[in-house]
Amino acid sequence: MKYLRTQRYNIPFILFVLMLLPTACDEDREHPVPYVRVDFNFNVLHYNLAGPGSSHQFSDFESGGYRGIIVHRLSMDEFRAFDRACPCDPHNCKVSINTDNQLLATDPCCGSVFLLIDGTIMEGDAQFPLKEYRAIFNPATNRLHVSN
Repeated sequence: MKYLRTQRYNIPFILFVLMLLPTACDEDREHPVPYVRVDFNFNVLHYNLAGPGSSHQFSDFESGGYRGIIVHRLSMDEFRAFDRACPCDPHNCKVSINTDNQLLATDPCCGSVFLLIDGTIMEGDAQFPLKEYRAIFNPATNRLHVSN
């Protein structure tokens, strides 16, 4: 009889744990842009990144990344670097800096628009932000090191 009482109390606990499992899986989804090694250095003055708000896009042949890299200068000492592969279809589509607003990058395939301040989705079908790489600036040499 004592065994049956303890089993009755375990059933709600087991149901609670089973309800949490699907939400835990969603948080661990892997970013769709494949991992590639990135180790890229350049002088920011050679690529028109002299002031805050400026951006430059590199091809994958120039910089690495899966589909190339976009670098955006936030302030005199802070940069952001993102892979140009669109998270909607990273194997076939890549984002480009918006010609009207260098704070935005657009993917012509799915129409997604991303904010280059942090890579977030502004509009479109993308389910993930842009894949970001580490960007370390050396003001003494004006060189930016982009890596993962």
